[in-house]
Amino acid sequence: MVRDTLRDETYFKTYLESENESIEELKDLLKVVIAERGIEDKGVQNGFVSLNTYHFNKLNAMYSGGVPLENIRDFIPEVIDTMENSWNGGHYVQMFWLLSIGIMLEIDDSDLARLKELIRTYELEDALIDFLLSSRGLASNESNSPLLHEDPYQNLFNLIYFDDHKQQIRKLKDYLEIHWYDGHEDTGWHDSHHHWDAIYTGYWSYESGAVAKILGLDDSSLKDVPYYPFEMVHYKD
Repeated sequence: MVRDTLRDETYFKTYLESENESIEELKDLLKVVIAERGIEDKGVQNGFVSLNTYHFNKLNAMYSGGVPLENIRDFIPEVIDTMENSWNGGHYVQMFWLLSIGIMLEIDDSDLARLKELIRTYELEDALIDFLLSSRGLASNESNSPLLHEDPYQNLFNLIYFDDHKQQIRKLKDYLEIHWYDGHEDTGWHDSHHHWDAIYTGYWSYESGAVAKILGLDDSSLKDVPYYPFEMVHYKD
């Protein structure tokens, strides 16, 4: 059953079919170009970036379109493969969301360690990233890192340290309803549901779900709150 409320099942089925075709075509093209020019060729590197984008679009659309969580979980190592070939520390949201999804879907330690290696290689120091990693024993519980993007994430970060779970839920609801969407207006996907081309893949605050899962919050009141990935939080429940 489709999880997104702005598009129907037919839209996401068609979108995913198209994205899969694009991924396979680009993979085949990259094999040819690598054989001719080598993996360090600038065109090849740009191709890896595009392949990574296709994979992230597919990952998000899979959740929006109602693909079973186990299938999404199985796809994550392939997404990490593309990250290892393209990510250079500059696209914070990609890493933040992939870590969040990985925590909610309880991916293997070895796959999380691959993401941690990328984070350390490119010296990405961020308090929320550290919080996510520490939940799986991959970082210290005492982070000295700054919060790299205060808008909108300061609102999420603050609630982590409240003692009252009910207050944490209220603040998380505020973050979702007031701060999250407008706080991402500088991203390429913001307002994509208004675009005439089929570029919309869904709007999900994966980090909200990961924080709720790590803190063990009773999130029943958030089930129908826009952007909250309730089903993903409750993987295996």
